[in-house]
Amino acid sequence: MKNYFALVLLCLALGEIAAQVDEKCLSCLRQYEDGPIDSCYKSFGTKIACGVFHISKPFWVACGSIGYNWERCTQDEFCAGKCIQNFFRKFASRCAHQLKKPVSELTCADYVRLHHGPDGCSMSSSLRHSRAINNCMWQDNMFGKKK
Repeated sequence: MKNYFALVLLCLALGEIAAQVDEKCLSCLRQYEDGPIDSCYKSFGTKIACGVFHISKPFWVACGSIGYNWERCTQDEFCAGKCIQNFFRKFASRCAHQLKKPVSELTCADYVRLHHGPDGCSMSSSLRHSRAINNCMWQDNMFGKKK
């Protein structure tokens, strides 16, 4: 029983590692969202999204309500990046299930689809976001540029 428990913990830890998004992916997401760090705008008609990653209040709550408050977190690049990572980690298995692949095979483009909500990976409307990120990631790999 102890060995089984240890194996379960190891699998959970590996899943957490696999759900991490690297800095290059975050950089492409930052470029794609292209939000001034101190700005807010209407997202999806009714939700307000703020900061460089365009984080809405429901997204912030889902990422663990980190930082002092929602608006301050969205305006702090470190806090906003941590929120994005937490959200991706939390919903990676749902995204992987929707895309019928293991979490370890999720790409940056998959995570960008997830950025548009917990069911973003199954929404065909999120494909345009993933294409834009693939272009950014491809350019980075092709030309060796640091974004």
